[in-house]
Amino acid sequence: MHERLSDEELVLKARNDKTAVSELIARYMCTVEVLAKKLSPALCDDLMQEGLMGLLRAIKSFSADRGVSFSSYAAVCMKNRMLNSLRKNNISQAAEISDEELEEYAESSQESIPEDIVIEKERMSELYKKISSALSEQEWQVFQLFLTGMSYNQIALNSGLSVKAVDNAMQRVRRKLKSLLR
Repeated sequence: MHERLSDEELVLKARNDKTAVSELIARYMCTVEVLAKKLSPALCDDLMQEGLMGLLRAIKSFSADRGVSFSSYAAVCMKNRMLNSLRKNNISQAAEISDEELEEYAESSQESIPEDIVIEKERMSELYKKISSALSEQEWQVFQLFLTGMSYNQIALNSGLSVKAVDNAMQRVRRKLKSLLR
């Protein structure tokens, strides 16, 4: 149903349509995996989790008015999220990825074989269902606000929770996402 839509059209639909989000995740899962493996093969699973969070944030914050394609924007968001995670954990063995390589990964994710696309879509749809069913309503709400770029303080003000409750919810979200990605 969404296969014929451009990434930019899907992003607009994704704000109200979970299947559009699943389609975008399916389109970019290979990019997430390639970037994670390239940055640090030993930490691939953790980096894939961070990359998916970067992708979801890109979906929430993308604006076509900026004059950049969604694929370029998403690739940068995913890479930055992964690099920030590595820096935060004082891991310096990450490989460098040039902007040209990053663009190549983002574009190559669009050139998959049709059978691979169908299989990946089914896998991502299943993953999205698992994520939404694994998270409590509060965790889902906090996670969605986090993906829009809000700080823990902003999320607390917006949701009526304490900052500590927001932090606890995000820790649970991370644990659950990590277990789902293994």
